[in-house]
Amino acid sequence: MRLRSHYIVLALAIGIPVALFGAIALHILQDTQHSSAIGRIEQSATLTARAIDADIYRAQSVLKVLGHSHALARGDLALFYEQAREASAAPGGWIILYDSSGQQLINTRRPYGIGLPRRPDPEQVTAMLASGQGQVTGIKWGEALKNYFVMVEQPIQTPSGQRYVIGQAFSPAFFAHSFAGGALPPGWRVAILDRAGVIIARSENADKFVGVTVRPATLAAIDKIRSGVFTHLSGDDNEMVDAFTRSERSGWSIIIGAPVAEINAAVWRGVPVMSAGLVIALIAALALAMLAGRHLVRFVARASQAAALLGRGGAVDSLPRSGIHELESLNEAIREASKRLQAEMRSRSDAENERNALLVSEKTARARAEEQNAAKDEFLAMLGHELRNPLSAVASAVSILDNGRNIDDAMAQRARDVLRRQTDHLRKLVDDLLEVNRALMGKLELDKAPIDLAEMVRRCVDTLKASGRTAAFTLRIDTVPAIVNADPTRLLQVIDNLLDNAVKYSPGGGEIVLSVRQVGDAAELKVRDSGLGIPADLLPHVFDIFVQGKQSLQRAHGGLGIGLSLVRRLVELHGGYVRIDSEGSGKGSTATVTLPRLAGHAAVAPDAPSIPAARLRRVLLVEDNTDAREMMSMLLQLRSCDVVSAASGPEAIAAALAGQPELAFIDIGLPGMDGYAVARALKADERTAAIELIALTGYGSANDRSLALDAGFARHFTKPIRLEDLDLALTAQTQGSTVE
Repeated sequence: MRLRSHYIVLALAIGIPVALFGAIALHILQDTQHSSAIGRIEQSATLTARAIDADIYRAQSVLKVLGHSHALARGDLALFYEQAREASAAPGGWIILYDSSGQQLINTRRPYGIGLPRRPDPEQVTAMLASGQGQVTGIKWGEALKNYFVMVEQPIQTPSGQRYVIGQAFSPAFFAHSFAGGALPPGWRVAILDRAGVIIARSENADKFVGVTVRPATLAAIDKIRSGVFTHLSGDDNEMVDAFTRSERSGWSIIIGAPVAEINAAVWRGVPVMSAGLVIALIAALALAMLAGRHLVRFVARASQAAALLGRGGAVDSLPRSGIHELESLNEAIREASKRLQAEMRSRSDAENERNALLVSEKTARARAEEQNAAKDEFLAMLGHELRNPLSAVASAVSILDNGRNIDDAMAQRARDVLRRQTDHLRKLVDDLLEVNRALMGKLELDKAPIDLAEMVRRCVDTLKASGRTAAFTLRIDTVPAIVNADPTRLLQVIDNLLDNAVKYSPGGGEIVLSVRQVGDAAELKVRDSGLGIPADLLPHVFDIFVQGKQSLQRAHGGLGIGLSLVRRLVELHGGYVRIDSEGSGKGSTATVTLPRLAGHAAVAPDAPSIPAARLRRVLLVEDNTDAREMMSMLLQLRSCDVVSAASGPEAIAAALAGQPELAFIDIGLPGMDGYAVARALKADERTAAIELIALTGYGSANDRSLALDAGFARHFTKPIRLEDLDLALTAQTQGSTVE
């Protein structure tokens, strides 16, 4: 055989393995590219489903929060309408509230107060209320909206037992954000289907396809399994690879498709380069057979090792450079394949981490919701107990008084004392609830003045002694003057709550020590008792709202667990802080309040109210509650008042024109025409403008007082009115327009 033949044989021996290697590498690259592209489609479908689940979860969370609205609980739909508008979880979305019959009560897409239709499928409302489970609907056509929409719905129940279904509505365009922004290649198509296979949103030709049911073959493919990949011909006869997955929360299906030609194009673009390299290698082999042969053998060995490493999922960080351009291109292709493989593996790892994070977040949110629900149930149980005890005593005292001749004067007096104490207790429960709510929401207003903390302590102790609750205790007071800038009423609340706890949790009597001292630039108040003490596990939570130590079924200590929460908030509003210390159960406890001290200031003593002598007055009483109207009328008559009563706004205006009273007590929450409207009407008529108007209502916030002043009221009292306030209103002359 001639040397040329050897060179040809050697060239062929080199060229054939190179050609085979090129084919193998191309096949590996094609498989890698194809797998990577399919994985990317599947990952995009999964991330889109998570984005939709997140939107639905956010909407469900908003609906649950709205379900606990105080406005909805007390039936204030106008305020609830404003809260729902602000809380909508979707730009361009709207919230609908249905009653148990499916009648729309509010619709934030429509103005409040206009007539709203009844939903066409009231049985869905009945089913949700029966099961207690919400739903995510399929796509619907709204006749009034003239467009498609979907709903996330949740059944709710107010503390009063009223049941509703509240829903968040979305337009299909809202879900387009899940695949908008150019994150996917231009040739890819995305569609979101409801459980019936109807298209909710689509990345292309949305106006044409939204509301259309997909092909039966597609519907059959996605109904078999939760997620997967299938190939089909599109409407324009392009072969497509579709990856689909199903949303956890909604049951919707997300389909992302990519053209098969686009997936394969990246691999086939390397075929001409590989072929050219093979031809050049064969021609060069004729002249450089030996050298090229050795070089090619070594190169093929290294490339084969790299390909095997890629097949095992390893990373090809570097390859020795080759002097042959075509072979170096193969090196680059292997390195690029390695980079893409590693990127895909990192992407899958990130997706797994994200899924785990979402699971942890969901478990945390569920645990928090369960804790809040348990706290709510416990609080409602406590509130029911605390309300039933005084109501039981009141009912018994009334029954005793109803016996008339069968009881002596001492029994009647004791019954009246019980009525007075228990109504005061009920008033304190309601006041505590309102005060702590306003304090936690930052709506308390302080009227500060320089006052002596020691003097405030002595006043609280004198009041407690007068009530007789300290008979079994030894009270020791050790104070020095300490001037602080504080609201006297709020500071008395702080001291009274701490003293009340010291007495309540020292059932066997003992010693209670109160001290006030100056510590640097601060004034320090300490209240120490020798009572039950606080367990170590409860001590870090004593300031949490509704938190109390464990009690027996008899609840000997009572209370709602809000006193110390109110104390801490009031002290913080004064720029101070409070601390509770205890060495454990049975070892007593110490409460320490520290406030900024004013140096060089004199305390301002509060003026005692002066009540002029009573005189006969003509009084108009406006109250829609029959019992409350009758009892208030009797109280006024006992104070020598000539009383005319009215149960509504129009009756009140007519009675005022006919009787020309000097004074009018007006309830705010009247049916139809509220108390503010009555006041404005009376002040607008010159025949009744001189009547002194007094608001008597259950609404007692600063905003309510401001509304009363604007409407023309001279005074503002909350129900039930204290007798001293009633006497003051009957005897004092109005000095301008002031609201108390």
